[in-house]
Amino acid sequence: MCDCDPDSDSGLGRATPPRRAPSPGMGPSSRHLPSPSGPGSLPPGLITKRRGFDDGSSDISSTASSMMDYNGPKLYKQPATKSNRGIILNAVEYCVFPGAVNRDAKQKVLEKIARSEAKHFLVLFRDAGCQFRALYGYWPENEQIIKLYGTGPSQVDDVMFDKFFKYNSGGKCFAQVHTKHLTVTIDAFTIHNSLWQGKKANLPSKKDMALVI
Repeated sequence: MCDCDPDSDSGLGRATPPRRAPSPGMGPSSRHLPSPSGPGSLPPGLITKRRGFDDGSSDISSTASSMMDYNGPKLYKQPATKSNRGIILNAVEYCVFPGAVNRDAKQKVLEKIARSEAKHFLVLFRDAGCQFRALYGYWPENEQIIKLYGTGPSQVDDVMFDKFFKYNSGGKCFAQVHTKHLTVTIDAFTIHNSLWQGKKANLPSKKDMALVI
């Protein structure tokens, strides 16, 4: 009866290879150290790539957002001066020609505005009572004011102005503006009373006509 060596392999008759000494830092405690990125995380190389991809998508989304918020120059060229066509149309429709009795005159003025290439229009009043006399086209670039329809001077110069008015679309009324010079913010004006008197000087009055008869 033989003695059995506890280190020998009784099944295969071969000696069990000696156990390898553990390497430094690879002890039992190091085998269970958690990964720096936590369980189920990707290797550091893939993490870097993934972060780079996420940063790119963030840049794309931020670029798209900044493009939506962009208020810089447009692709088309904006007009040098803002047109008051809509304001004058509103004034003619609801303020300048009240009542059915002025329907024909209102229609003619609306047609003149539609056919004109002017971007700015001015209404001539007889006085501060805002009685319509004429419609003018205004070209600020060369300061031309030319009559389109009505009774009044064919052209108006700066020395002829008396009062200026601005139209209030909400209140549907004109309000006087205290200024001495015409600007694109003006919608209506009056001329000096002497200019009206000069036009009427050549016309006989009804009283004189009655005396002649």
